Amino acid sequence: MEIDFIKGKVKKIDLSIAKSFDYLPADKNDISKGFCYRYRRFSRLFIKKHVFQLDDNVNFYQSKKLNRFAGGQKRKFKKINNKILEKILLLIKKNFLEFLLVNKNYELGIHQLRITCGKSFVGYPVPEGWHKDGFDKIIILNINSKNITGGTTRLKKKINSDKDDFSFFLKIGEFVFVNDHKYNHYTDPINIYNEKKKAYRDTFVFTIKLLAN
Repeated sequence: MEIDFIKGKVKKIDLSIAKSFDYLPADKNDISKGFCYRYRRFSRLFIKKHVFQLDDNVNFYQSKKLNRFAGGQKRKFKKINNKILEKILLLIKKNFLEFLLVNKNYELGIHQLRITCGKSFVGYPVPEGWHKDGFDKIIILNINSKNITGGTTRLKKKINSDKDDFSFFLKIGEFVFVNDHKYNHYTDPINIYNEKKKAYRDTFVFTIKLLAN
């Protein structure tokens, strides 16, 4: 059965996965006004009959039509650490493989993202605004949201509609699985709550593309 939308919660997040967000490098593709609020690693794999195969290519491209902010350029990211990647794949196998057909092949992109905010700057999880990513399915998984206001994730089929079809603040371990063909998505900017403490939003975005067998 074709799945268009599911909201759920993963069974368990390994502590080392959560800690690894502290060591993400600055995303130099998204530096704005002389500072960086975005930190990222990226890995790509192929899933063939539920078997994972790592792809060494870490270039990521979206057209300007899909991404008004950073589209039209090849963006290159540092790979996710192999030990952390193994634990991420275990998390995916335990929680998300049931949504994918066993006899099909997929390309899986894993974006590990930290968005920060502070006293003098706002963090933008989605600087390109309302959009689709250009894949078949996407999964947005919250690992941690600390000391922030904002960060509501929103979905709607008609981008010009005044109302969201769904909106929610993803808590720790919560995810949304979305048909990227049918839904546009957006996440509100984040602001710091207590200026004396660090503020950030840690998420994984998994992009899934069906491949010919």
